[in-house]
Amino acid sequence: MGNCCKCFQANKSETDESLLHESGTPERPPSTDAMIRVVGDSGYRAFVIAKHSEYGYLLLEANKKRKGGRHFQLPGGHVDAHEISQYGIDEGSRIAAARELYEETGMDFRDRLYRLAPIEFHSGAYGPQGVKLHETGRRFFRLDISDVDSVQDLPPGHSLNLRLATPLSMEDFRLCLSREHTGFRFQKSPAKAAELVTLHSGGKSSLAITLYESSQKPQD
Repeated sequence: MGNCCKCFQANKSETDESLLHESGTPERPPSTDAMIRVVGDSGYRAFVIAKHSEYGYLLLEANKKRKGGRHFQLPGGHVDAHEISQYGIDEGSRIAAARELYEETGMDFRDRLYRLAPIEFHSGAYGPQGVKLHETGRRFFRLDISDVDSVQDLPPGHSLNLRLATPLSMEDFRLCLSREHTGFRFQKSPAKAAELVTLHSGGKSSLAITLYESSQKPQD
């Protein structure tokens, strides 16, 4: 029995070594790879360009030293790998956008995904900059909001990390903010909104607002 074990160990060592030579790195067990695909970060990001019919663009305030301190962001964040593996890039990104929006603002469109309209920056309608923006793995969704979307209460069983907040710009509207954000505001001017989010996502959110707004202008 001892010799058989030694033979098995030797064969296993030779197999592992051959795999290392062939691929450059040892093979992971399939179950481990599957787990990484399910829980990992896909590399994609999904953001919501939310615009109130009267108040303008919704911007979340954050205060992060690595971002240069106080700055503003669009709601959104990482698209989980399982969201893409289950639903594909387009729908998985929309699901992620709704999830992040809910986690960051309390506005819940997870069962009304049709409200989040994809902005097709790769379509050619936004020029070469739009195509390049799409190629960075950022996906943007337009969301039209009104006073009825104001958050009235904290969710049942909420954690102490959530709080109801009113906008810094003083409109009659409330959101349920996570501790990730220190406040929020509305901005009517598209140019000013794009300027305020310059530090977010390497300037890509700023570009997204600029390109989107330019497409809304009537053509001569």
